[in-house]
Amino acid sequence: MIYLLIVCVAGVWGIIFSKIYSGLNTEEDFPVLTGKNKKVDYFNLTDHISDTFDRATPYRDPFSVEEAIPEEKVSQEIRAYSGIVPAMPVSIKPAVNWSLIKYSGYINNPMSKQKVAIMYINGKEAMLSEGQSAEGLKLIRFAGDSVKVSYQQATKYILIK
Repeated sequence: MIYLLIVCVAGVWGIIFSKIYSGLNTEEDFPVLTGKNKKVDYFNLTDHISDTFDRATPYRDPFSVEEAIPEEKVSQEIRAYSGIVPAMPVSIKPAVNWSLIKYSGYINNPMSKQKVAIMYINGKEAMLSEGQSAEGLKLIRFAGDSVKVSYQQATKYILIK
């Protein structure tokens, strides 16, 4: 049986080497490009001489030869542009101190199939279900090993500690 397998392996390797050798010795005629490709000059692509652009700016062009615009004309144009109304100031919310709130786990009631979270708010213990509030903290929902809570108009996920 071993001799039969050795003959089969030798035959497979012989076929592989013959394919490689025959692939290396083929002389195919590849097309040879003899024509020259003419490059198009960059500056001949677009005629930049005929380009015109009229800008309506109140300042002088630093590259032009013209004289500067009189100062009084510039100040009049600047006053015309100064009609922009500034945006209303944004009220900044005070930062919430999340270190005062801790989530220590939950109790699962098998009868009602309701979870009750054990939360510590400012050192006081509170037991909350979804939608309940205590000490200004509202439990929004359970999310595996964390709870989503709302406190002082801010929302955050708190992990079990």
